Amino acid sequence: MRRGLFGKLAVQNIRNNRSTYIPYMLTCIFCIAMMYMMEFLRDCPTLEKAVPQASEVRMIVGTGEVVVGIFCVIFLIYSNSFLMKRRQKEIGLYNILGLEKGHIGKVMFLETIMTSLLSLAAGIGFGILGSKLSLLLLFRFLHVPAVLGFYVSITGILFCITGFGGIFLVILALNLTRVRMNNPVELLKGGNTGEREPRAKWLMAFLGVICLGVGYYLAVTTESPIQAIFIFLLAVILVMAGTYLLFTAGSIVILKLLRKNKKFYYKTSNFISVSGMIYRMKQNAAGLASICILSTGVLLLLSMTVSLYFGMGDIMMNRYPFDTDAKISGISQEQSEQFQKVFAQAMEDHQVPAEKTVTETYLEIGCKQGKNGIMIGQAYNYPEDGNSVDLYTIRQSEYEKLTGEKTDLHDGEIFAWYPSEKEKDILKIDDWDFAVKKWLEKAPLSAMTNLVSNMAAIVVTDSDFEYIDGLRTKMYEGLDAYEAGKDLTVHLGVDIRGSSEEKIRYGQTVYQALKDYCRSGGFSENTIVIGGVGQVQYETYYVDNGSILFIGIFLGALFLMGTAMIIYYKQISEGYEDQGRFQIMQKVGMSRREVKGAIRRQILLVFFIPLVMAMVHISMAFPLIRRLLLLFGMANTKLYVGCTAGTVLAFALVYGLIYSMTARSYYKIVEKA
Repeated sequence: MRRGLFGKLAVQNIRNNRSTYIPYMLTCIFCIAMMYMMEFLRDCPTLEKAVPQASEVRMIVGTGEVVVGIFCVIFLIYSNSFLMKRRQKEIGLYNILGLEKGHIGKVMFLETIMTSLLSLAAGIGFGILGSKLSLLLLFRFLHVPAVLGFYVSITGILFCITGFGGIFLVILALNLTRVRMNNPVELLKGGNTGEREPRAKWLMAFLGVICLGVGYYLAVTTESPIQAIFIFLLAVILVMAGTYLLFTAGSIVILKLLRKNKKFYYKTSNFISVSGMIYRMKQNAAGLASICILSTGVLLLLSMTVSLYFGMGDIMMNRYPFDTDAKISGISQEQSEQFQKVFAQAMEDHQVPAEKTVTETYLEIGCKQGKNGIMIGQAYNYPEDGNSVDLYTIRQSEYEKLTGEKTDLHDGEIFAWYPSEKEKDILKIDDWDFAVKKWLEKAPLSAMTNLVSNMAAIVVTDSDFEYIDGLRTKMYEGLDAYEAGKDLTVHLGVDIRGSSEEKIRYGQTVYQALKDYCRSGGFSENTIVIGGVGQVQYETYYVDNGSILFIGIFLGALFLMGTAMIIYYKQISEGYEDQGRFQIMQKVGMSRREVKGAIRRQILLVFFIPLVMAMVHISMAFPLIRRLLLLFGMANTKLYVGCTAGTVLAFALVYGLIYSMTARSYYKIVEKA
């Protein structure tokens, strides 16, 4: 062989196959740039200067980087498989012309080296250019001032070279294996070999319906937010399996049923579309299912992260109803009163400009909702199946202090708040039937902000309070727990007038005074103080949620790119396959306009089925996602609906744009016939 021949062939092959090589290289460049930017954010020294919780941000970015890396490996291998499929005839022709498989391997090695080096250089270059923008975007989401400066991450460069270099070597090994294993004649035939009509696989279609139905059922019926964590993964697996089965088997079943309908089938446009789609779905069902799954992933990811970000005010209000908020648990009534004195004294000593204060003492017990009422059973033995309930018990004297309302309760009578139960005359707690004197319209305690658990509150006499506390004590028999009367909780809160800085300054002094008293007051190790200064927690939460939103946008962009490339590859491959069909349909008497219209209807139908299916998935997942968001303190359903609708609309517009661009490439290929 003449020296330099293989290099010339490699260059010529890249030029001749630029319609497939360019998208592949753009995909590589995009993935490399994203990985560099994420590694840059983990390595950037200016992050510590701007963000106090830099370690948390790095951890979140690192987690996102792992997801991006896994996706890049899978998708680049998929993209390369399409590239090799389009080059089957070319490789077969080389064999026929006398090139040995070893020679073809050298050519492919050189092609891989050229495309890899170009992709790495361009990807790292664009990553360096985009790294500053990504850092500024991250700072914007974190609500921290931008720190100027220029930094090139050597770690990021080395990471991209080693990581993607390894991926490209794996791809090369797969390509060489494919060349070595395939017969030259079969390669030369390419996709022109005769193909049998796909069989209708009723069992697989039925299993797809079952998987999808069960997944939807779990998503719609799950009530407990805690249970939703475990159900979510199972529902995702079932829906993914159902989607693939319905696209691969269910679509063929539906098309063959349409073909049996003679009135529908024997119309010119329907005849061409249905007959063509039977073969098309066999070839592209997996790709269409992948588009559907990726589209669903983009929509879920972006709608959730955007909702959490813009719902931050509501989330913080649920977690911290006051500017400074503290709950001290594991104390007696006397200790509660001492904490209230410390709280009042701290505000007086530091001249805190209090706008509103609250002090409320209560008994909280984790219970189970049975068929006949609330049961105080064995500690830590409550199933997370939606049947658990947090029971807040309040003395009538405490309720009168909080509301200024005269209760005039007698033993066995209660005021009750329990939205999950219908307003009955009797509320059963264990073996005791309490007569409900009044159903409260709202929660009687500002501390009742737990969105995860089902909640109930009762106002009782002192005697009944001791009785219920006795049930709690019995519940903890055999365990290291508080005796009766020493497991109360006091909630102390204050809203402060002034700026954010003033709220932080005054709030920290008050909160620190409570913590200092707890440490020095001789309390049990089990006595704990939880809460904090709302403004400080707000800033911390911005760091966490801003980082998650940033990663969500990165992953959403990556998934969207993956969706676009799958669509592009599908359109190009179908364009080459439809060249012959286009010629045949014109030869049998159909006009160019009729042929183009029939093909357009077919493409539109196939193209938008995954989007419609993704929207169905999103709508069915809504109840489950709404419960998952409760774990983050997000209870604003209207906001989530709005964010989801906006995300779906934006994605649909981008999806339509992708269709428009790829359809043009398809028609150019077809019309060359």
